[in-house]
Amino acid sequence: MEAEREQVRDGHRQHLAAQGKKLLASGALLAEDGVTIVGGASLLDTDSREEAVRFEAEDPYAKAGIRREVRVIEWRLRWWLGDFDADGHRPSGKRNGKTES
Repeated sequence: MEAEREQVRDGHRQHLAAQGKKLLASGALLAEDGVTIVGGASLLDTDSREEAVRFEAEDPYAKAGIRREVRVIEWRLRWWLGDFDADGHRPSGKRNGKTES
């Protein structure tokens, strides 16, 4: 689907950039050859599954039907940039919808 992906790649990148600091990381998953794209992964800082599903559904790649399968998986952040905190750490400074002090 490289040709289809290329047609909407700029829109996909704009969608990612529009997430600001909420988007912790995003990138292609590669085959063992290190070149062939076999998927993608994004880490979105949110406590809302609905927001994560909406993030994916609004992506131009999703709208173009490029993805064969999508999985939204909750992930608990425990280690961030070498800093470990037994309670976890969120770059947004929020936990369970409340701002941490």
